[in-house]
Amino acid sequence: MKNDCCVSTTAKSNIVERPRYYPRQLITADDLTLEQNYQRDKLRRHNRMLHGWGVVCGAKLAIPDKQDPYKVLISGGYILGPIGDEIWIERDICFDLRIRCLPVDEVEDPCDPCNDGLAQQPLAEGTVHVAIRYQEIKSRPVRVQPVGCGCDDSPCEYSRVRDGYELCVLDECPSSHTEAPPQLSDLTSGQLPDCPPRPTDPWVVLAAVTVDAEGKITNIAHCSCRRQVASFARFWWKCEEEGGGD
Repeated sequence: MKNDCCVSTTAKSNIVERPRYYPRQLITADDLTLEQNYQRDKLRRHNRMLHGWGVVCGAKLAIPDKQDPYKVLISGGYILGPIGDEIWIERDICFDLRIRCLPVDEVEDPCDPCNDGLAQQPLAEGTVHVAIRYQEIKSRPVRVQPVGCGCDDSPCEYSRVRDGYELCVLDECPSSHTEAPPQLSDLTSGQLPDCPPRPTDPWVVLAAVTVDAEGKITNIAHCSCRRQVASFARFWWKCEEEGGGD
């Protein structure tokens, strides 16, 4: 007897598709964008399903040598976002907690005393959580040739998209960071595992920061609300020559 439920199980919203190129094909922007999205989504699934998400290395918070109120120094690091995006902090970042949210690409140094263009908000005494999320940043605007007679002004389009990130202050530790991590023995025992659900929260918490009424940083706790991803990058082994030679 034919099982009707097996005739078609493909949901159109989940189709994984890439362009197929052939001779004399007219390539459009949609084709090239689809090619990029296919590769990026595939990498995201690989990261999320096989490696998980959280801080891989670095991204440590410290108090700057010049202890200005409300300011912390975030070291370079590598992070996997909740849906598998790579977040690369390529240099140390000075972050003023009163800014609340900072797209890092917009300024060279938010702690520059001459930089007064960033809006600050009051920050009450207590503990907050410094978090990061992936963010695309459009760049390199170019003029686009007008359509038709060319009487109108030439519009601009961004010709590049940079992989960026945004730092933000969260009042509470997200629920996605409070669950107990699995034990190492869970990797090779138990029932058939389900695929992990797609997270809805974009944040990866770096540390909990406690400030007093004057804005002085009194404590930085990295481990109270932080997901750390297991990495084999530092592990290696030294081979031995056959016959015991050096």
